[in-house]
Amino acid sequence: MERELKLRITSRDLAKLRRASLLARGKRGANPVKLLSSTYFDTPELAFHQCGASLRVRGVGQERIQTLKLGGPVQAGMFERGEFEAPIDRDTPDLTLLRDALSADTDCGQLVRDEAVAANLAPIFVTRINRSTIALRTSAENEIEVALDEGTIDAPSGSAPIAAVELELKRGKPQGLYALALELLQTAPLRIDRRSKADVGYGLLVAEHAECIKAQAVQLGKRDSVEEAFCAIAHNCLDQVHANERGVVSAHEPACVHQMRVGLRRLRSALGLFGNVIPAYEGLDDELRWVASELGAARDWEVLAGPTLDRAGADANAEELKPVRQACGQLASENRQRAAAAIESVRYTRLALEFTLWLDTKKWRDTMTNEARAEVEKPASQFAAEVMRKRHRKLIKRGKRLADLDDHRRHRARIAAKKVRYATEFFASLCPKRAVQRYVDALTALQDDLGWRNDAVVAERFLQTLPNTFPEAARGAAFARGYLASRVAADHRTMTKLWRRFRRLSAPH
Repeated sequence: MERELKLRITSRDLAKLRRASLLARGKRGANPVKLLSSTYFDTPELAFHQCGASLRVRGVGQERIQTLKLGGPVQAGMFERGEFEAPIDRDTPDLTLLRDALSADTDCGQLVRDEAVAANLAPIFVTRINRSTIALRTSAENEIEVALDEGTIDAPSGSAPIAAVELELKRGKPQGLYALALELLQTAPLRIDRRSKADVGYGLLVAEHAECIKAQAVQLGKRDSVEEAFCAIAHNCLDQVHANERGVVSAHEPACVHQMRVGLRRLRSALGLFGNVIPAYEGLDDELRWVASELGAARDWEVLAGPTLDRAGADANAEELKPVRQACGQLASENRQRAAAAIESVRYTRLALEFTLWLDTKKWRDTMTNEARAEVEKPASQFAAEVMRKRHRKLIKRGKRLADLDDHRRHRARIAAKKVRYATEFFASLCPKRAVQRYVDALTALQDDLGWRNDAVVAERFLQTLPNTFPEAARGAAFARGYLASRVAADHRTMTKLWRRFRRLSAPH
């Protein structure tokens, strides 16, 4: 299993990093710069790529090494994946060398046993990388190889420059990679790299759009402690955040912006949920708020351009709203660029590295008293039942006469409902399935109604200012505001009904 943290850097900053005092500790054992020329192979249909793998033959001087890398999870720039290397005496792959390593009932196992695949393999792109490696012992347990790479990836369709830092764990715990990256960040601006060299190469061949990834169900054990539950829930939220980063960075996937924002909200909710027993480190919430705000404007304009105006245009001439849609679409696109810049920033890189290190090392234990440790070692089931009861009661209190509340108080009730929903989803595996389903169904219907009402409030604010920048949208914006206001007024009875249905229920336990 290969564990490698990938970071991007500019060529100028790479030269600065080479002189870093931190890396000087390993200079005595440093290898000279080597030219690594790697040819990647696949079938015309890109069969290996389709099963998440990459196949290459690398030349180092007169030596040839064949490598197959499988797909695997990527979190905060760390790649964990199966890797199979073997010396080879030719410039083209020998798939028979992989048959013992891969089970015949896996996709890749079938590929390496298929004679037609072997016959159709052809070079598809080449990487030419000047690499210097430095072996570091960062602690008694951790040995890390630092690779400083600069070069190009060349395909028939184009070329891409590469300047990167790769930290590969040779021995020890993966958390050491994050700690080292944070130290290097003090010397040069680094950014999380979410794509391997193979990903970049394939990107030169085929245009692939990142798919949005929704949250997966949290699975907690009946005997899990409070601390174990927190770690499982926080990692679940992080998985959703990291899975959508590439789509956000591409700046053309609105759904990825939404799902990453949801992941951040879930994470902040989890931190609040456990805050009394596992306090977050200073400044974390401010940084999470910053990221969420950078994503927020893009999402709000996207919703206005789509679902909200769809409601407003239900009985109207489409031409009336066309200038409004165009203006909102333009502003959504501009704000997606802003969101992409935020996720590509050094600030976000630092946040991702710091939080992952804090979580994986359970850093909160450093300042805990014995009494506090005893609290986090208690059963999660007891903690969950109490938390869900408290959040349910808070929602019932804030939602009193919900349909008659003003925008501000209804927004507070909506936030309370969202926190109840997240808590219920986090702890659902500890509760009777039927009770959870009834509760979530009623809560979801209520949230949907609260959600579109909030979208209408946001739309009113945006549509008021839109003609200042886009005068041609003034007439359509006025129509949309009036139509949405009438829909909001007509929703009173529906919201009253949904609230009555929900308040009859108790929090599952």
